Amino acid sequence: MKIAKYFNSACILLICIILVSALYFQFGLHEEPCPLCLLQRMAMMGVIIGLSLNIYFGFDTNHFSIVIISALIGALFSVRQIMLHICPVAAGESTGYGSPIFGMHLYSWGALIFMASILGSALFLFSGDRFKPGLNHSVLKFEKYVVYLATLVVFINVVATFFECQFGPCCENGPCV
Repeated sequence: MKIAKYFNSACILLICIILVSALYFQFGLHEEPCPLCLLQRMAMMGVIIGLSLNIYFGFDTNHFSIVIISALIGALFSVRQIMLHICPVAAGESTGYGSPIFGMHLYSWGALIFMASILGSALFLFSGDRFKPGLNHSVLKFEKYVVYLATLVVFINVVATFFECQFGPCCENGPCV
């Protein structure tokens, strides 16, 4: 069960790395996120919440349900964005939004991460006989630090989104019309 706890924490760290990378694209490379990108970030935050609940309250099917629902919603946003950019608009124009990483755009990587989250949660749920909430549940220091880091990353993303959108809708390429 200790391996499962470390794997759960590693998944949180992976999503934190993705969210920090998205912030680097936003502030370091000055590539403003589109509304679909922000929705994908929110879905990743939902995945983090479900995995964090596993840390503090023990592995539970309800927590994995949060992960799966968040990942399904995020996958829908990712696939929607992929579909928007799948065909070239005009000859010579870029077919993607933002800079690619290893040949794929962030939303394509997002779709893969969301699918991996669903698959990983399903695999954990197959071993459901090991879920005994409340029995000898302890939180490792490493897990606490992972949740603290995840909370900080989520907070920074929320603040960055607020400063971009304020209380209104977030619009691509300038103010909403």
